[in-house]
Amino acid sequence: MFCQKCGKEIPANAVACPSCGVSAAPPNPTALAADKVKAASKDALQAFKMFATNPVAGLSVAFESLGPARAPGVGITFGALFALCVVFAIYRLLGEWCRPQGFGGFLKILVVAVVPFISLLGAGVAGRKAFRGEGSFGHDSFIAGASLLPFGFIALLAGILGVGNFEVIAVFTLFAVCLTILMLFAGLTRICKLSEQVATLAVPLMLLVSAWLTKIIYAAMLKGM
Repeated sequence: MFCQKCGKEIPANAVACPSCGVSAAPPNPTALAADKVKAASKDALQAFKMFATNPVAGLSVAFESLGPARAPGVGITFGALFALCVVFAIYRLLGEWCRPQGFGGFLKILVVAVVPFISLLGAGVAGRKAFRGEGSFGHDSFIAGASLLPFGFIALLAGILGVGNFEVIAVFTLFAVCLTILMLFAGLTRICKLSEQVATLAVPLMLLVSAWLTKIIYAAMLKGM
């Protein structure tokens, strides 16, 4: 057996690594998962601080500070935050008598909230490969999750204000659309290294593919009900 920290061989029946002193006991899967979630949440907060005030220029800076290894966790964290905001908005806007009831109903709403992130992520993967951009799944996940955050905050705002403030929500929604487009463009040009000419074509195509995928998934869900 070898130490997970320093790589040195650990003698049989040893309780700790003789080289670095780390415990030789096998890691607890639950503890490992909790540590990963905690680390991803911390990284997501730091990344958000970097691009919150300057989403276009700060997006690539935040990604470079994370690197491809930590970026997927942050992208998924952003996607989860977006989904939670949408779930909150649906529960608030539908009302007690309209929303699906029970745990099964909650799962249906959760799936509805997660689909846009999955669709945009899929469109991002397809777009990067089709236009021969640099990067991997980590790049696509980070760009998709970060780009959906404006809509997540709009969903949260809609849940708080309610349908009676439609005009205010509509104004902020327009702002979110513009911000998402700019962030996608910045992600493709500064993270995936596509040219501005190619990215100008790729962004609307990604949004169209994402909307199409979302429609297909929602239609399949309705048919299965």
